[in-house]
Amino acid sequence: MTTELIIALVPVAASIIGVWVNLNSNVARLKSRMTQMELQQDEFKRDIKELLKAVHKIELMLAKMQVEK
Repeated sequence: MTTELIIALVPVAASIIGVWVNLNSNVARLKSRMTQMELQQDEFKRDIKELLKAVHKIELMLAKMQVEK
């Protein structure tokens, strides 16, 4: 009975360990992706702020040109 129980539990234990390892690798991959996306988001925000400043300068230049005419 004990040998049969061990033979039955070994594949179960191995599959549990396999699932745990797989989940840990998936979590690590997702954390890496999330970090990369956060960095890209910060870069995007910085670019949008720079673009907004440039548009504001253009608006001021156009307004100045209208006043001079």
